[in-house]
Amino acid sequence: MLEQLKKKRILGAVGLVLLFLGTILPYFQYSFFGYSVKISLYNYLEGKIVIVLIVANLLFIFRDFVEKYIPQMFHSTIGQKIKNADSKMAMVPTILIVVFVIILFLRVDLGNSLNHGLGFFALWLGVICLVAHSFIYKNQNEVLNYDTPISPNSNVPIIDQQQNMNNIPNIKYCPSCGSQCDGLVNNCPMCGKSFIN
Repeated sequence: MLEQLKKKRILGAVGLVLLFLGTILPYFQYSFFGYSVKISLYNYLEGKIVIVLIVANLLFIFRDFVEKYIPQMFHSTIGQKIKNADSKMAMVPTILIVVFVIILFLRVDLGNSLNHGLGFFALWLGVICLVAHSFIYKNQNEVLNYDTPISPNSNVPIIDQQQNMNNIPNIKYCPSCGSQCDGLVNNCPMCGKSFIN
């Protein structure tokens, strides 16, 4: 299971979905004389900031899919910076989300007697999934480093350049008929023209 999480972006996708659900589902809910009131973050500035950070994380984590299916996302100045950024920069929106959710919790939730709704729990689970994704996921393109030299003890066969040159067939073309001939023959097998001058 851990190997699958290292190779695939499952935790990143789950984290982004949970963060989105955390903004649209009720963050607080309370009842007052039979009336039930539900407050979601989407209607407030805090929810809109989380949505912007979700989009930034989406562009970083799923850059290849977004570039393939929605290339217009990278036509803006910010999109170009994200497209050309190092993959380690994907940590920046994740760190911003963590900081923002902690500040939101400290500012709104502490000392508050309101009941938390599904949005609160989805938001925190999304943050946990994104943080876990950034530490567990290993991009296969980064793991393979083609610039590293091959050690002499590796199992990769080293082909001598002279041996490689010997494997290239010696080919002649007949000046008379244009047919391809073996380089070792003296006469064209098609028209009989002699190659010796």
